[in-house]
Amino acid sequence: MSISNTRKLDITTTTSELSTTTTVAPTTSTVAPTTSTVAPTTSTVAPTTSTVAPTISTEAPTTSTVAPTTSIVAPTTSTVAPTTSTVAPITVAPTTTTVSPSISSFNKINILLARNVRLKPTSSPSDYSAKITCDDPSILPYVQAYVTPDSTLIVSATTDCDVLIQAFTYEKIHIDSVLKLAMTDYSYKGYQLTLLSMGNSEIQISNIGFDLAEFIFLGNGSAKLSGNIGKLTIVNRGKGSVDATNIATPSVTATLTGTGSLQVKSTANMNLSVDGVGNLTWCSPKVQMDVPLDIYKKKNIFYQC
Repeated sequence: MSISNTRKLDITTTTSELSTTTTVAPTTSTVAPTTSTVAPTTSTVAPTTSTVAPTISTEAPTTSTVAPTTSIVAPTTSTVAPTTSTVAPITVAPTTTTVSPSISSFNKINILLARNVRLKPTSSPSDYSAKITCDDPSILPYVQAYVTPDSTLIVSATTDCDVLIQAFTYEKIHIDSVLKLAMTDYSYKGYQLTLLSMGNSEIQISNIGFDLAEFIFLGNGSAKLSGNIGKLTIVNRGKGSVDATNIATPSVTATLTGTGSLQVKSTANMNLSVDGVGNLTWCSPKVQMDVPLDIYKKKNIFYQC
């Protein structure tokens, strides 16, 4: 009888051997889960935010440590003086205009109008000039200076113009309206000098030397004269005063009319003519008088040496 159809219990997997699932405990039971054995990272290590102090607490703010720039550096306006203090204000004197006209040689002058006139000598007949200086440049077109055919320098300016004239010698001087005339710088020598003053000028002439000299004053100005004259003629017909006592001369011819005054001195000869109420003072220790007889009766003639 065949047993091939007999049911045979195969317990290879069910009875003789334990199922893998029965003998070995599951991994989940024997080994503790990682989450139970190892403490979580969040519990063991303190958070970074707790260990390190924030930057804002450790370091003082910049605004407290560094002083503000406005306190350390002085403002520019305090250390540097303003330009208006260092530089003087522009206060320029009025511009003057000086004219030196081109002229030919001359030995006589006629000043029609000017403020101050100064006459200077030169060392050569070929050296001569005229220079006119005015306060206001706009006056320039009105200034005239030229020489006539008879060698007379004519000058016509204004009352705020000064005239400087230089020539080798002066034979005739005529002034109409001049504030001051000065002829004082050097010794003037020549044969003859004639001066005619028409206005109210202040005249000073010194150190002159001429053989003949004639001074005529018709205005109300004043004059002081000095030098050496061979023969002096002096006339005062106005209200001004003339002092010629510093002229050394052996011969004087003096004429006084009007209300002015005249002072003269001579070492030898004196000819006096007085008319009017003016005062004439004369001095001559050893003099030969040539006067009218009635002159001694006049009370306006004085002898004073």
